[in-house]
Amino acid sequence: MKPDRPTWILFAGLSLLGFILWLRLSCPQLEFVNFSVDREKAAGIAREYLRARQEDPARFRSAVVFSSDDEADRYLQYTVGFSGLVQFIQKYDFDLFYWAARFYRENEKEGYKIFVSSATGEVIGFQHIIDDNAAREPLERDEARRKAVEFLRERFQFDIGQYAVKGDLVTVYDNRSDFSFSWQRKDVQIPWSPRENSSPGEPDGGTGKLLVSAKVTGQEVLSFGKHAFLVPDQFSRYLARIQDTGRILSQFIYLLYLALFTSTVFFMIVRRNHLATHMTKRFYIGLMAFSFILSLAAVLNQWQSILFDYNTTGAFRIYIGQIAMQALVGALFVSVAIIMPGLAGEALHYQVFKEKPEGTFLYYLRSTFLSRDVAKAILLGYGVWIIMLGIQSVLVGLGQRYAGVWVEHAWMNNLSTAYWPFLAAFTLGLKASVTEEVMFRLFAISFGKKILGSTVAAVIISSLIWGFSHSNYPVFPMWFRGVEVTCLGLFLSWVYLRFGIIPVIVGHYLFDVFWNCAEYMLGVTRPFYFFSSLLVMMLPLAWAAVAFFLNKKTELQPMRWRLNKHQLYNLEVLKIFLRQHPEEIRQKRPQEIVDEISSHGWDPAVVEAALEDAGIPVPRP
Repeated sequence: MKPDRPTWILFAGLSLLGFILWLRLSCPQLEFVNFSVDREKAAGIAREYLRARQEDPARFRSAVVFSSDDEADRYLQYTVGFSGLVQFIQKYDFDLFYWAARFYRENEKEGYKIFVSSATGEVIGFQHIIDDNAAREPLERDEARRKAVEFLRERFQFDIGQYAVKGDLVTVYDNRSDFSFSWQRKDVQIPWSPRENSSPGEPDGGTGKLLVSAKVTGQEVLSFGKHAFLVPDQFSRYLARIQDTGRILSQFIYLLYLALFTSTVFFMIVRRNHLATHMTKRFYIGLMAFSFILSLAAVLNQWQSILFDYNTTGAFRIYIGQIAMQALVGALFVSVAIIMPGLAGEALHYQVFKEKPEGTFLYYLRSTFLSRDVAKAILLGYGVWIIMLGIQSVLVGLGQRYAGVWVEHAWMNNLSTAYWPFLAAFTLGLKASVTEEVMFRLFAISFGKKILGSTVAAVIISSLIWGFSHSNYPVFPMWFRGVEVTCLGLFLSWVYLRFGIIPVIVGHYLFDVFWNCAEYMLGVTRPFYFFSSLLVMMLPLAWAAVAFFLNKKTELQPMRWRLNKHQLYNLEVLKIFLRQHPEEIRQKRPQEIVDEISSHGWDPAVVEAALEDAGIPVPRP
């Protein structure tokens, strides 16, 4: 259905409301992010720090990744809320986000890790990993402590009067002794208790503490940390139990997904000779190939993460070989996850939703992707995106107020390590939107309608499966993400059934890309990140602009088989046969003719084409 004037007014109003809700409820959670230091600058700072320690960085392989203190993020949001987290960061100059640079050599234990603030470029942590048998000159505990305090005072203006001793440990090796010291800040004692069991007089659940630390051996400071947030062990165990809920839900939903995917394979095989499948086959093969290439490009884009995770006890080439094999298999699976539900969904939708042709790619393959109707559908997708933001903001806001919901910021790490974060966001957004909308809207709703006979039941079940497949995301309690995405799925299903597949894919794409680029557009960041993120968000708009100005006519072409030379030859033979037996043909119904000729081994595509040329209506399911 094409959107009319009341629809545009409705979507404009809902989009405005969604934007206001998002601006009020969600936007502040992104504005505090500071990415003033990018990966290249952080790498330069790390190399300069090594040179200052009389070490040549060129002797090592290196990798730099973006990271965050996830434990502190979880604990502080749980205990003091998001606003309390921001206040804590500002008050204690705490770096929730940072760059981690690693320098290492193959088959050697010795290496370095340097942690650089993404906001200021300050080196906030350091580790020199050395072999257990490495020798250092003897040192007394008191002298080691004095060196640690002097170092921290000189580097971070450490005021020991504000701290109490937390740890004082010596580790004795054959050729040296390592002295590890840590101090906790006296004015930081943040208690917690399980919300569902909290009551007066319950056992102490421990407190969160802010630490500063240093390790000394011989005349060297082996490691130090400006700040580390110590989370109580009881909280970690409590969180693990919560995460188990998400894992159980995910495993159950995974079984349902496998059943759904198996159904796509079954229906693709059963409907392999359906004309809708035939006419969209090349399109989906192209999508599959493009997805495969994007998946491999995404792996290369995350090359720094691959280098960072290398375990130096194994051969580097074997490690890279394993990564390459995993990348190929993963890219192939994601690609297959497009073509199977796509082809099956096209045939099923043609059967059960003939009155809603815009719900398939077949409709646009028979007409055009470059009409003003398509441009309007894309613009509608932008409205869908903003409304989704509003729905999510309301749900999360209510969850934070009444259900103790909190959201990790670890998702910001997903793309920041990439050489081109905007390309990573585009890859993620495109693959997720196409794969999931084809599976859970195009196929699952059509499949549910055919099996259950109810569109409403099909929408609810497909939305539940899609929603709770996200239960392992870093949103606590773990079940909440499933509820949130299910609600978004119900909205997307309504849009899909009313306006077709293009608005839901565009809206879903923008939603995913936005949440993976929002920190670059709303936080403090480098201009390159801001403008490249904006460009990725505007790609559908560029498609809409081209479609608007070209304005090709939306005329549905007749559905017809694309025949090869061998099939064309057989077509002529069959047409001659039909012309030679007109009386026999007139006495039979079209379906009887198809069944009889096909029973003799004739290609169904040739049979249908011959009947069409003879003016006989072709029966199609």
